[in-house]
Amino acid sequence: MRYVLALGAHADIPLQLDQAQVKALEGIIQAFAQEDALSIKQLETKGWNGILATNHDLKSYELWLRWKFGQIGLAERVEWIHFGCTSEDVNNIAYGLMLRDGVDALMEPLGFAVEWIQGSAKHCAHMPMLSRTHGQPATPTTLGKEFAIFEARLRRQMQQIDALKLSLKLNGASGNYAAMHAAFPDIAWPQFAQAFIENGTHLRKGAHVSFSFNPLTTQIEPHDTYAELFAVLMRVNTILVDFTQDMWRYISDDWIVQKPVAGEVGSSAMPHKVNPINFENAEGNLQIANWLMEGCCRKLWVSRMQRDLSDSTVERVFGTIFAHCIVGYENLRAGMTKVSPNAEKIRLALVGHPEVLAEAYQTILRSKGYPNAYDALKSLSRGAKITLSDLHAFVDRLDPQFVDAETKQRMKEITPDTYVGLAPSLVRTD
Repeated sequence: MRYVLALGAHADIPLQLDQAQVKALEGIIQAFAQEDALSIKQLETKGWNGILATNHDLKSYELWLRWKFGQIGLAERVEWIHFGCTSEDVNNIAYGLMLRDGVDALMEPLGFAVEWIQGSAKHCAHMPMLSRTHGQPATPTTLGKEFAIFEARLRRQMQQIDALKLSLKLNGASGNYAAMHAAFPDIAWPQFAQAFIENGTHLRKGAHVSFSFNPLTTQIEPHDTYAELFAVLMRVNTILVDFTQDMWRYISDDWIVQKPVAGEVGSSAMPHKVNPINFENAEGNLQIANWLMEGCCRKLWVSRMQRDLSDSTVERVFGTIFAHCIVGYENLRAGMTKVSPNAEKIRLALVGHPEVLAEAYQTILRSKGYPNAYDALKSLSRGAKITLSDLHAFVDRLDPQFVDAETKQRMKEITPDTYVGLAPSLVRTD
C-alpha cells in the first residue's frame, strides 16, 4: 500500500490520486485487522469470496487488495497493486518494519535492566566484596564495580544497535528493475527505490533501527544485516546470561537477598524456599532466543543462485525470537525489583579470607627489591588457612635490610576490606 501511494506521488507515473483517494488508501492500512488477515489466509489455503486457493501468501494479499480497492471505488486502480514487484520486494520491507518495531519493543525492558544495573553500581560502589577467580578467593573488588562492568558492556552493544541499518530492496524479480524499466524506461527506478526506503516519507524510521537501500541484490535482499542485528542481540543476551549467573551465585551465597512476595511459593515440598526463578527464567529464555538467532545467522545469508525459498520459512521464527527476548528481559526486571545486597554477609565473607592480601604483600616486597618475594608469600599462604595475625607475624620477620619499619606498618594496615584498589572510582557517577 505504501508503494502504491509512492507510485501515485511520482510525477512521471500516470497513477493520479486525488486527496480523497489517498485518504481512502491510507484508510486500508489503518483499518487492517485480524479478520482481514484471516480472510487472506483463507484465500491462500481454501479459497475465499469466489477466488480459488492460491497457495501463495503474497498473491493472496494482492487479490484481497484488488477486492478491497473495488469496495472503496478504486477498481480502476487495481493494476498498480504490486506493479513491477516480486513478492520479496514486499516481504523484505515488511520484515524490516517488523524488526524495527521488534527492536523498539525490546529496548524498554532492556533499558530498565541497564538503568537498574547502573543505579546498583553507584549504590554499591564502595561496598568491598571478595572476588572469586576460578571459584577461589581472590583480590577483593566492590560489588558496585562488578555491576559497572555489566553496564558498560551492555551500553556498548546498545550503541551498536542504534548505529545499525537494515538493508532493504525494491528492484523486481532478479534485482534488475526489469519489469519496471520495461514499462517506464525513463524513470530512475534505483533513485525511486532508495527514496522510498530511506527518506522516511513512506517507511517510518524506528527509535533505534533505520533503513538503508541495497542497490545490488538477487531476487532477495541477502539478509546480511539481519545477521548483523541478531549478532548484536546475541551479544546483549549473552552478557545478560553472564549477569544472571553471577546474580544466581550471589543469591546462593546470601550476598544478595530476595524479598519474599506474599502468596508466592518457592517449592511445592519445601516451604522455606525463595528461589531465584526470575533470573533462572531470564537465563533460559535468552539462551533459547540466542539458539534461534544463531540458526538464523547461519542460514539467512545463504541462498541458491538468484533465489530459493528456504529463507522464507526461517524468517517466520523472528516473532518467537523476540518473544523469548522480551520474556527474558521482563523476568530480569521482575528479579531486579526483589533483591538487595546483604552488606554484612558480603563483609564477613571477605574478612574471612585474609590470605587475599598475599598479592599485596608480595607486590610491595617486589617494589623494595626483596628477593624471591612471591615464593615467600606462596610458602606462607598457598592452600593454607591463615589469619591476619599470621600475616602480621610474617611482616615482623621480614629482613629490615629490605623492608623498613614504615613499610611494615603500611603492610599491616592493609585489610581485606580496604584492599580494593581503585575499584570505587571506576564506577560511573554521571
